[in-house]
Amino acid sequence: MPRFFRIQLILLGIFMGIATAFANPSVGFYYGNGPLPSGFQDFDWVIVNPGPERLPGTFKRHQTPFAYISVGETVPGNEAYHDLPSHCSMGTDSHWGGKIINLGDARCRAYLLHNVVDPVWQKGYHAFFLDTLDAYELVSKTPGALSAQRLGLIAFIKALKTAHPTAQLITNRGFSVFPKIRKDIVAVAAESLFDAWDQATRQYQPVKKDTREALLKELDRVKAAGTPVIVIDYLPVRIGRADWWKAAQKITHLGFIPYVTNSDLTAVGAGLREPMPRHVLMLYDRGQKEEDSSAFSAGVMPLEYLGYIPDLRPFSKPVPPAPHAGEFAGVIVWSDGKPVKNLRAYHQWLQKCRAAGIPVLFVGNFATSGNDTLYRGFDMTTPGDTLPANVQIQHQSPYLGYEMPIRARAHDFISLRAPANSRVWLSLTGDGATEDAAAITPWGGYVLAPYVLETLPNQDSRWLVDPFALYRKALRLPQMPVPDTTTESGRRLFMAHIDGDGFVSRADFPPYHIAGEVYMHRILERYRLPVTGSIIVGDLLPGDRGLYPAMAPLGVEIARAIFKLPYVEIGSHMWSHPFDWSALEAGKDYPDINLPVPGYHFSPYMEAVGAAKWINKHLAPPDKEVVIDQWSGDCEPDAQVVSLAYEAGLMNINGAPSYISKKDPSVTAVPPIGIHRGPYLQVFAPDANEDYFTNQWLGPFWGYENVIQTFEMTNTPHRLKPIDIYTHWYTATKLASLAALEKVYAWVLRQPITPVYVDDYARIALNFFTIHVARQADGFWIGDADALREMRMPPALGRPNIAASSGVAGYNRSPNGNWYVHLDGRGSAYLSLAPGTGDQSYIESANAPIVGFDPMGRGFTARLKGYVPIRIQLKNAQGCSTTVNGKSIVASVPGNISVANQNANLRVRCDKS
Repeated sequence: MPRFFRIQLILLGIFMGIATAFANPSVGFYYGNGPLPSGFQDFDWVIVNPGPERLPGTFKRHQTPFAYISVGETVPGNEAYHDLPSHCSMGTDSHWGGKIINLGDARCRAYLLHNVVDPVWQKGYHAFFLDTLDAYELVSKTPGALSAQRLGLIAFIKALKTAHPTAQLITNRGFSVFPKIRKDIVAVAAESLFDAWDQATRQYQPVKKDTREALLKELDRVKAAGTPVIVIDYLPVRIGRADWWKAAQKITHLGFIPYVTNSDLTAVGAGLREPMPRHVLMLYDRGQKEEDSSAFSAGVMPLEYLGYIPDLRPFSKPVPPAPHAGEFAGVIVWSDGKPVKNLRAYHQWLQKCRAAGIPVLFVGNFATSGNDTLYRGFDMTTPGDTLPANVQIQHQSPYLGYEMPIRARAHDFISLRAPANSRVWLSLTGDGATEDAAAITPWGGYVLAPYVLETLPNQDSRWLVDPFALYRKALRLPQMPVPDTTTESGRRLFMAHIDGDGFVSRADFPPYHIAGEVYMHRILERYRLPVTGSIIVGDLLPGDRGLYPAMAPLGVEIARAIFKLPYVEIGSHMWSHPFDWSALEAGKDYPDINLPVPGYHFSPYMEAVGAAKWINKHLAPPDKEVVIDQWSGDCEPDAQVVSLAYEAGLMNINGAPSYISKKDPSVTAVPPIGIHRGPYLQVFAPDANEDYFTNQWLGPFWGYENVIQTFEMTNTPHRLKPIDIYTHWYTATKLASLAALEKVYAWVLRQPITPVYVDDYARIALNFFTIHVARQADGFWIGDADALREMRMPPALGRPNIAASSGVAGYNRSPNGNWYVHLDGRGSAYLSLAPGTGDQSYIESANAPIVGFDPMGRGFTARLKGYVPIRIQLKNAQGCSTTVNGKSIVASVPGNISVANQNANLRVRCDKS
């Protein structure tokens, strides 16, 4: 056969395999105990051992849970088989220990149906994975005996379908009876096509060629009958597990549904989709509040930028359950040297992480623990206590000296060598001894203190190691699209919010109006951009109930006028503006703990919910209500307060904003997205307010113009935060602060932005922690993406293939070289990737969220819903006709579309027909 035609046939086979992958459900198997690992949410069918923590109600709506049922033999330890009549046992499986069930006996089949299947059906499982169908072949050797068992197996499956007609059934093999049961089942599974687990030798091994070819004949026969085929292969767990995805793709290209997992089926495996774990467990020292730990304040943000979800856990808590392979992207042990009481238990747990192929990164003073087993267990030498007189740097990676130069520290010297086959990032020598102070190791990596962070005399911090590179390299983070909270439709998010302080304060310049009125006329009405303004209820309560009885009537009048503006949303800045939340929540009462609102006693409900209800009743117009709580004071509400806000339908913001600037030019000054108070996310304001830049409002009052430095430094070399103009009403009391605010707005208006409200951003922040990503075919599946509609990815992955994608509206290149990929918010998306550009037209960028996109030939239809007149940049639209809201548009500049409305129904038609 000519080479050209061979290549064509190979490509056709691959494409047919991919087409089959999209037509078939993704399938995953979990035979472990406890809750289902989160990665399994990316599978459509999930086969599990039925248990109290894996009931059907715990699965997502799109999923079908299949309960594991062993038909041909008992499961040791499973009470459902405890009373199996003795005459139903034909022998024992020597490898697995189960009793072989006599399916030729009607009484034994009845026992299986009523004692094993029916109780599981009653728990809500209406789909079953029938295993061990061929177990009888271990003991039945004569043609008559085999025929009796096969007839009994057919009868059992028919009886199950008669008892439960809607039940969905998957069989594991059972090829000899397949023609008789084909119409009763939804799929056939088979194990070990290329890679197997040998229970007798307890080893992974490749499948022999003749065995594979015999199995392929059976599987092709099933596939030819129109029944989906599931192939389960087994591979050892390794760090990175790239071979799992390759093995799954090889099975896919044969037209089968793959699932590659470990021997006991407890891993989050690779199938038509391979879930990409996004959670990283961070262990930190006890005795600290989470937000006060350097693990949180410095270590979390770079992980979030890379697309990962840090789960912080103090060492004082009990050791977590043993992790499953594929459950975590990594584990970070972040220590400041405090003794860990249960270090031995944690060491054993870390070894289980390593065995599960989960990378481990040690950061800080873990070497001072004094437990030699920690080092031996991770293939390092036992640290020596030599203190050399002179220490010099022998080798330094470019990833060290990130924000400050490295200085060798003699008094911190520890004689320690990295494991074999490590890439040493920092090595020091002294008096013949060596300290490998930082290294990327076969199991992850480590960086010893004091070469992690440097604390300056003013308590500012500097990274000595590049945290982005450290996480990528040590945790072996794969290249993939990651959720991005800074950008929408290819343009940087912009928002503005005003805390309620100083609303009724008088301006110190003529005509001495109150701050709220000045702000309204000088800023809100001038720029007409989305903004959220908040009120402190105590400021505007009438008469002797309020703090300012003489000013309250005017304040109420101005607040009502502001909230009527169509571009203003309403926030609450609490009832009494708590300054020290934890003290108030603990029942303490002292001056300046909150505003002294007459007759008021602190109430979590009144602060989080009651204030919003008062504003809705007394200040809000009929078509608006409070949408967000803007935390006050130290911005440290507890889980109860944050939960009250969520239960009332309110979003929340404030706390730990970004203040990086020339004054403090470190990414340690860029905090995380938020902090979890119990299960509830407190969303941090993206950028600092004017207090930080005006010395807590002591001056210089023009200082807020320096927030432009923050906006610039959080845009390059990494875009870390959106733009948030965050102020208080009292910024309108001084001409200098107003001029600074106007300068900030002027800078913002020169940027390519997508304006939104802060409650939109809060929803985006929440969605960051719930989106899930999985490999699929030539691209990635993105699940539960609704509020967050932007993914960031390296160009090395290729370009988005818009025509072959679903829920993807376009892409553009960021200032830092990455692709920003725009989703349309439909909840789930498939991002297809290709090496070239193609000629499909798409949205390159826009200043409004995209809420719908559908390719149409070379063109497309799309819907955008924004808050300002819409501007769209199209790509590959030459020669295409464009209509917006039913009217033809002729762009003055090719590809540039301008719309007077805030909503646009866009239709780009590129085909002559």
